[in-house]
Amino acid sequence: MGSCQNQWGKTLKIENQAQLIETSSWLTSPRSKLILSLCTLVIVCIFTWLTYDIVQKYRTTLNISQQQAELKTQEIAEAIDAKLAKLVFAADELADNLYASTLSKETIELKLRKSALNHTDFYALGAAFDLYKISPQLRLFAPFIYIDDTTSKLGGLDHYYDYISHIPQTYINQTNKNWFAQAIEGKNGWLPPSFDIAHNQHTLKYVTPIRSHAQSDEVKGVVFLDIGLKWIRQQVENHHTGENAYTIIVNEQNQILYHGLQGSQKIVNALDESVSPAYIAKFKAGIPGKNKLTGRPAWLHHHPIGETGWQVLTVINIEPSNNGQLSNAVYKGQLIQKSDFITWIASTVALCLLIYLWIAVTRHHFSEKQLWRHAFITSLIFTLGIVAVWVCETYAPSPIRDNSLVFSNRATVDHFRDDYTIKSIEEYKTPLLYIPTGLFIQSIEFLNATNVTLTGYLWQRYPHKYEEKIEYGVIFPEAVQTTMNENDEYEEGDEIIKSWYFETTLRESFDYSLYPFDRQLLWARLWHRNFTDNVVLVPDFKSYDSLHPNTLPGIERDFVLSGWRLSRTFFDMRINTYNTNFGNVKFSNRDQMPELYFNVELSRNILNPFIAHLFPLVVVLLMLYALVLTISRKETSLRFFGFDVSTLIASSSALFFLLLIMHVQLRDELSTNSIVYMEYFYLVSYITILMVTVNSILFSWDPPIKWVEFKDNLIPKLLYWPALMMWFFILTVFIFQQS
Repeated sequence: MGSCQNQWGKTLKIENQAQLIETSSWLTSPRSKLILSLCTLVIVCIFTWLTYDIVQKYRTTLNISQQQAELKTQEIAEAIDAKLAKLVFAADELADNLYASTLSKETIELKLRKSALNHTDFYALGAAFDLYKISPQLRLFAPFIYIDDTTSKLGGLDHYYDYISHIPQTYINQTNKNWFAQAIEGKNGWLPPSFDIAHNQHTLKYVTPIRSHAQSDEVKGVVFLDIGLKWIRQQVENHHTGENAYTIIVNEQNQILYHGLQGSQKIVNALDESVSPAYIAKFKAGIPGKNKLTGRPAWLHHHPIGETGWQVLTVINIEPSNNGQLSNAVYKGQLIQKSDFITWIASTVALCLLIYLWIAVTRHHFSEKQLWRHAFITSLIFTLGIVAVWVCETYAPSPIRDNSLVFSNRATVDHFRDDYTIKSIEEYKTPLLYIPTGLFIQSIEFLNATNVTLTGYLWQRYPHKYEEKIEYGVIFPEAVQTTMNENDEYEEGDEIIKSWYFETTLRESFDYSLYPFDRQLLWARLWHRNFTDNVVLVPDFKSYDSLHPNTLPGIERDFVLSGWRLSRTFFDMRINTYNTNFGNVKFSNRDQMPELYFNVELSRNILNPFIAHLFPLVVVLLMLYALVLTISRKETSLRFFGFDVSTLIASSSALFFLLLIMHVQLRDELSTNSIVYMEYFYLVSYITILMVTVNSILFSWDPPIKWVEFKDNLIPKLLYWPALMMWFFILTVFIFQQS
């Protein structure tokens, strides 16, 4: 009896093997091999061309990006050097005029006033003389001209401290023990920054000696010119280096005079420290480094600022789409894009599949065990392709709005103001008023898919004296409800600063098409109360350490938002058009109204959607595959699984309704009118459930269908995961390629 069963088993195995060989004979035929070889060769050529193209685009991107980084560094250095050269010329000219004159108090003050008329852009310009050089009755004399409320005034350094015998402690450090003593010895140049009692702030002082006559070594005094650290910040921020770039200025003593990621107070606190030579050497080497702002690769470049001993150091991202220096119109098609990577991933997956199939066909790997291995490897290749596209999308740079001007530094703000002012004058619009406005968001809460609540702090700077009556405050035009409580009002120079605490609920439309890989741009649109009177809001860049989007200006440091990650925050200006004058016949901006937006870019934390939606979906598909495995005519399988068509249909229906509930929950959660990426997984799963049901019916058909009955429903069992992952991969490539 046992020998008969063994013989029957061997006979069945031989028949099955013969059936497999017969079925796969069309694949192993010379014609099929030729077609497969040609297809593989075509895909290899396509893959080679795409690889070459992507490498060339990557090299072009690197070369262009590096050139632009070098040019931008040089541009900043030369612009600052030109400004400093004018200041140095003013001081040197004054020194020449004073050595050529008969020294008297009146003469010196007169020449100071004349020099102040011919030269500007400094905090103070003056002359300090040695003991009793002006008059036997006058021990010290150090007059200087300084700017106060746009008017020049005359002061005296000797009224604040004894600059010869009693240098204030703030003027004493390792590199500069006595600024007057250094200059009186005949040396000239820029001194390290120190706290100036006369200006009540840290300044940089240029000194040059006043000689008795041109050929004399005798020095009777010193001409000094002061600028502040704010002056350095203003000069650097007049240049736009890009959203993901920053600049550092160091002096001859390697002290940081400006840092794009640090506020003024932090720079002042670190003046006693110096940058290590090794750090500066990295910039001089000109090799890629790491951007502290983004954590991405960046170019490190340096350029000397004339003969001052100062240096400009720039950190600019390698990606041209982020550094803002490259024009897509000029370099269209030359730079690497996200779509290039996705196309290359698709070609790689196709090549791997064809090579694997070619190997299987040429080596006749068609046993049942080998077929199961083929199904597993094919599914794995598609899965890796899907993950690769996900990674590509995650690290792709944020898209840039065409109708938006991002205010990433002072230069962009000033450029907009200049352009719009000229345009308003040319179009004879009502008198223009810019109101610097700042926001500080302290909490964000998504109430549903369209409504979001913001709370925080808002302030504005108004001119102290303005000829027209103007109201204080802002309007959130897209708000469902807004509460504003006045916080404070105080004066700063010639400005009045008003501040409020606010809570507003905004209703906005969000794009969920790539869910759960979507990035949402939450914006607070701001109008002034007198928006019909050509009052334009601009960012109050004075109140922020940096406007770099990646430094998250205007956001609480330890900000927490469940389910999201903060990517960037930034101000931008958008031009909107209205078909009404809002009841004001003098409203002249209705055709092109510039409006200030404060934007918060959020990246979704994909862990939550994966656990809530993708993981249950995978479990359902595994359970469905278990049902497919139960479809069998073998007696052992029937005794173990008890296959029955009606039972399988009932089980499939239960899984369908489970998926349907999850799908409806997703639709309710997003409240979108379009199909999102995650929904395609549900749609493919519905079709898969239908196909499994049809397969069970066809398998029970009498007479049986040959390809369904083959090897006890082997073909559907083998094709289940490869077909499923293939559709997921195709949809993933298509959707993310179009985004």
